[in-house]
Amino acid sequence: MAKQYYQGETFRDPDPALLQEAEFNDCTFTDCRWEDVRVRNCTFLSCTFQHCSWSGVVFSFCQMRDAWFSGCAFRSIAWGGLQGRSALVQPFGKAERCEFRYNEFSGMTFVGFDFSSCRFGDCIFDECRLAGADFRGVPLGRTQFSRCDLQKADFREATDYAIDPSANKMQGARFSFPDVVALLNGFGLKIE
Repeated sequence: MAKQYYQGETFRDPDPALLQEAEFNDCTFTDCRWEDVRVRNCTFLSCTFQHCSWSGVVFSFCQMRDAWFSGCAFRSIAWGGLQGRSALVQPFGKAERCEFRYNEFSGMTFVGFDFSSCRFGDCIFDECRLAGADFRGVPLGRTQFSRCDLQKADFREATDYAIDPSANKMQGARFSFPDVVALLNGFGLKIE
């Protein structure tokens, strides 16, 4: 199957069949409702996703760079399946007013990324570069961070996070009271 190329096009709730063997450059996706869709051998370069709802989407042999998400809801997505991750190019360029439930972010780069207008629930960040990331005021809903670089990340007024200080790089990270006490949970301490 020959790869299809799309440049600067707008797709409103496209047929999931479009998500096979394609490259999208500067395209806009609006009102996409993708459930249990396998996206295969696709590249998304500087694309915008508005008011999309994805559930159980699986990426196979796909790349994403500098994607902008606005008002989207993502449920049960394993973002680490995207290829082409590097320290220089981030898969997400921006995420505003998005909700992430049961998402897994593995080995991804979000250096200096602003998550402050998003919501999380039962997500996992594993081996991610999150240095300087902004989680200020974010309801994290039991989101776990393991083996991550959280140096200078901002968690002030963020709530309900699970971070083991001994398993993450945390120098200069910012937290606020009383939620910062949750960092002591894994040490078997009794705080009265």
